[in-house]
Parts: sequence; C-alpha cells; structure tokens
Amino acid sequence: MALMLNQTVTSLQHHLLVATSALNETGFERTLVFVAHHSPEGSMGFVINQPLPKLGFADVARSMGIEELMAQGRSHPILYKGGPVEASRGFVIHSTDYAHRASVKLSGDFALSAQADIVSDIARGFGPQQLNFCLGYAGWGPGQLEQELIVNDWVILPATRELVFEVPPQQRYTSATRALGLNPLNFHSDVLGKA
Repeated sequence: MALMLNQTVTSLQHHLLVATSALNETGFERTLVFVAHHSPEGSMGFVINQPLPKLGFADVARSMGIEELMAQGRSHPILYKGGPVEASRGFVIHSTDYAHRASVKLSGDFALSAQADIVSDIARGFGPQQLNFCLGYAGWGPGQLEQELIVNDWVILPATRELVFEVPPQQRYTSATRALGLNPLNFHSDVLGKA
C-alpha cells in the first residue's frame, strides 16, 4: 500500500525508497532501496534490485575459505550491489526465522546480519529462509536523505515481505512503482511536482 501524500512519516526505517527519474544516469537509476536505519544522525539502506551478474555466493564462500561447507544440490542466494559504501562487505537483510546473537531485528518481518557466521550458515543450508545478500550499502549523512526527498529524488513505500523477498529482483522496481499507483514507463519526478 502506498503512502498518501498527506501522511506524515517520522522514520523511514523499514520503508522502501523508489528512485525517480531525477536519479537517472546516476548509480541509483531505477533502484529500490530498503532503509534499515534512519535517524537525525543519518541513514543506511540497501539496494535490493541490482544483482551482481559476475559474482556469486560461491565467490564469497571461496574468499572466506569456506567453500567446502557449501551444501551440495542447494541453491545459493543472489548477490546484490547494495550500495557504494563498503562495497566489498556483506550485509544480509533477512527474515526473522534466523537469529544470531549479532543479528539486529529491524521489525517483525526483517532483520539484518553482517557477521561472518551468517555466510557459513547460508553455505551449510542453515541460513534464513528469505534473504537479500548485499555487498555494500547506501549511506546518507544528517539531513541528506530528507533533502533528497524534498527535491523528489525518491518516493517512499512501506516495505513488505513480498516486495523485499518474493518478487524476482528484475521485477521489484516495476512492482514498487505499480504499488504506488504509477506507471513505471511514465514514472517521472515531474509527476510528483518537481519543476
């Protein structure tokens, strides 16, 4: 369900940022960002619709020296370009069925883990049922994301398990714009009142 224009959002945590055409020809063109943290000190989010075509989970396991742990016959997660900050570090947004002492529960549906143990658990088939394995993150300093919202770089949509985990990555942006009641082919920041 899309947010109505007159609704007030006090925290963007657990929301999705849907890029408008104002971000075309940038690294955030047609991206869908899951906001994991939002406060006056800054924000942190993860792009969840840009798979890395030349890198796979086996590469991560190999780089950690745990490839022998990989369960045979099991599918392994897609890796996503999570954002430009710490682009070689892994962050996993996942369902709350998996709990590690270092995992951070973000809401009833979402948790975040960045410890090496989750990679081992995923390799062995003991990881969360639903997840997005992101390399890197998107970060904003104090007031930066709010300013980007004012100039209509992003549109806000509440995060749902379906959009974050179940919709195939190549369809997530289109699904998000449709959830906002917009046609993704015509989705443009001008529609939102930007001159």
